[in-house]
Amino acid sequence: MELRAKARRIQAILDRLYPAPPIPLQHVDPFSLLVAVVLSAQTTDARVNLVTPELFRRAPTPAAMAALSVESILEIIRTCGLAPAKSRNLRRLAELLVERHGGEVPRTFAELEALPGVGHKTASVVMSQAFGVPAFPVDTHIHRLAARWGLSDGSTVERTERDLKALFPEDAWNRLHLQIIYFGREHCPARGHDPATCPICAWAGVPESAAAKAAKTGKTAKAAAGSKKATKSAAKESAAKKPAAKESAAKKSAAKKPAAKKSAAKKPAAKRSAAKKPAKAAARSRAAAVAR
Repeated sequence: MELRAKARRIQAILDRLYPAPPIPLQHVDPFSLLVAVVLSAQTTDARVNLVTPELFRRAPTPAAMAALSVESILEIIRTCGLAPAKSRNLRRLAELLVERHGGEVPRTFAELEALPGVGHKTASVVMSQAFGVPAFPVDTHIHRLAARWGLSDGSTVERTERDLKALFPEDAWNRLHLQIIYFGREHCPARGHDPATCPICAWAGVPESAAAKAAKTGKTAKAAAGSKKATKSAAKESAAKKPAAKESAAKKSAAKKPAAKKSAAKKPAAKRSAAKKPAKAAARSRAAAVAR
């Protein structure tokens, strides 16, 4: 099937399944969305939604967030992945919003990506979902499904974003971003997936791309190389320890020799003591004879 025709058919299925997909992260304004997306890195949306109510109760604005200590933020978000780094980033992010942007979330990619903890994907989510700017944020679900459906080669996230933007109409990007996320969670998981029962993979699925295989092979090779380096390093350390062990043994042996000499020196004294015993016995015998 021609690639654009495949993309149109996929879009039609997603539109039927998810005509108005909600944003999964709870928020009330651009600032709370920005904070929630920062927290979502290596953390599930469900987990983020558990911690943000208390965080936003304590700090509903950038000024209020900047007034909190890093320790206070950490205590609230501790159950999120990478919590220590995120707590530092959120406080500094809030400070910069107050210092540079009048307490408002900026509306450009460059300004958003200049904030601590904000990468291109986070900036894309905020630009698309908070400000309605066409963007195609690529998360793990989208990256995985784009390769599985043959819409991109799966080599890099950047390549996936470019390929999807080229295949789908711009006015559908913001909606498709959410639709594919929901579809991946509900119909197309990474593991234990049966393509024959999938509404899209059943007809659009393709074998794993050469680029994806190469990427995995590269990772395996790097891991093996790392293992070899670790083995060599351990061997070197072991070889370095052997001379030290020999030196230690030699020192111990040398330390024992003077003690052995002292022991040898005591032996003549023992002989002299043994020699005196017969003389004393003879003297006692003579004394006994005189007495009789």
